[in-house]
Amino acid sequence: MEEDRMQILRMLEEGKITSDDAAKLFDALEPGGEADGAPNAGSGGKRLLIKVTDARTGKKKVNLRIPISLAKIAVKFIPPKSKRKLAEEGVDVNAVLSQVITGNLGKIVDVESDEDLVQVTIE
Repeated sequence: MEEDRMQILRMLEEGKITSDDAAKLFDALEPGGEADGAPNAGSGGKRLLIKVTDARTGKKKVNLRIPISLAKIAVKFIPPKSKRKLAEEGVDVNAVLSQVITGNLGKIVDVESDEDLVQVTIE
């Protein structure tokens, strides 16, 4: 969790987020805060699961679970270049972001390339 706090401070220092955004992110990290699915979170404890697996070896590269409340804040920091690259791979970024924001359960992205298998699920 300390690493998460340092990342938030770096984003604030670099001007990537506002102090209000940083405060919301810090609140989401606190026990009993929005990140834990507390009643004020409105997410019911849902989490965004992101898995990236090397297509050749089957080795997991990324296995990340984050609270939906934190994901809702983080989506606005996806660089435009990354959004374009996802679109080129056939991923409708706006549809994915809509699913994250609404918090509907289930698989929202399943992309297979020559290099990686990417799955994004809300659980």
